[in-house]
Amino acid sequence: MELIKIGEKDDLILLRGSGGRGYFSFIDMLRYEGKEYALLADEADEYYVMEFIEGRGGEKERYREITDDALFETVSALFESRAED
Repeated sequence: MELIKIGEKDDLILLRGSGGRGYFSFIDMLRYEGKEYALLADEADEYYVMEFIEGRGGEKERYREITDDALFETVSALFESRAED
């Protein structure tokens, strides 16, 4: 799954993916092993940990699903430990 930023409103970002579009809250971002990861929440307060890809040269920023289970668990644990601090 990949979501593309198509707009923003107040403190929310509007993202579009294959299943449609929706507003998300940007919660946090961290860097791990040279890549950036974002923690997002949708309108139903479901959380998403995704790789952040900055838009360059006219491209829009994107958020990509983390398909490697071990990497997903590691990044999720890093976000959790930051939330506890």
